[in-house]
Amino acid sequence: MTENVIETENLTKFYGERCAVYRVNLRVPRGVVYGFLGPNGAGKSTTIGMLVGCLRPTYGKVRIFGLDVFRHRTKIMERVGYLPEKPVAYRNMRVEEFLEYMGRLEGLSRGEAREKARELLGFVGLGRLAMKKVETLSAGERQRLGFAQALIGDPELLILDEPTSNLDPVARFEILSKIRWLASKKGVTTFISSHVIPEVSRVSDYVGIINNGSLIAQGHITDLVAQEEDEYIVRVSDPKRLIDRLRERDYVLEVVSEGKDGVRLKVDINNAHNLWIELPELLVEERLALYEFKPIGDPLEKLFLRKLGVFQ
Repeated sequence: MTENVIETENLTKFYGERCAVYRVNLRVPRGVVYGFLGPNGAGKSTTIGMLVGCLRPTYGKVRIFGLDVFRHRTKIMERVGYLPEKPVAYRNMRVEEFLEYMGRLEGLSRGEAREKARELLGFVGLGRLAMKKVETLSAGERQRLGFAQALIGDPELLILDEPTSNLDPVARFEILSKIRWLASKKGVTTFISSHVIPEVSRVSDYVGIINNGSLIAQGHITDLVAQEEDEYIVRVSDPKRLIDRLRERDYVLEVVSEGKDGVRLKVDINNAHNLWIELPELLVEERLALYEFKPIGDPLEKLFLRKLGVFQ
């Protein structure tokens, strides 16, 4: 039987007479990316607040690593990396200095913290800004810094609240690709909250859909959607070289040129996550500039809209 890293039991939160979350039963298996999807105001951030122990439920239980969050919060959070919806950092510190400081709080030595900070700044694409003051960063750059901060303690579980907010399309692709890589290569269980269905669904193994505080669907993504292929448009500096490399991949069902610099491809939905891992590697190997990466349609989004009653 698969071990669940996160389990909730009838998780409920009232604010006065208003019900924000009602009887939510989450099951997040070890080593997966779990997309927690819903419109704005659906109860996603309130649920995450209870998962990390910042909010107490009106009733219900939260267990992470099999432990009750409110009895063993310190022990649990030593193994968890958390990115809130609006990450904060000390504005007067330099970027590397701040991340090094967070590493020291995680128990790393000064040398270990400095080395880890530099490694993570490179990983999230902020290496060139290491000596800049935090207050000079753009909103998107602060989002990347928050992602690096969540990783500083080498967590077994990542809980990310809207991790792609404030990012441009290429940056969103980069961060989601790294989330998929962490799960596939490092075994990091990742819980992502988002309202951007097409992006998150394509890196997720499992999804839960929440609306008006209630969980209306949950399961493995391939069980929730019947469609067996997914389409993308990729625009790069030399599409022919990319097409040649993509044709070598078993999970790519069809790949053709699209306009001057575009590539249109169909991917087996059961293995679509491989594209998110391998495409960045192919771009580096072939020294190709990425101009655009865009999904075309989304089977999960159709399911999502039906569940919300937008169309039948």
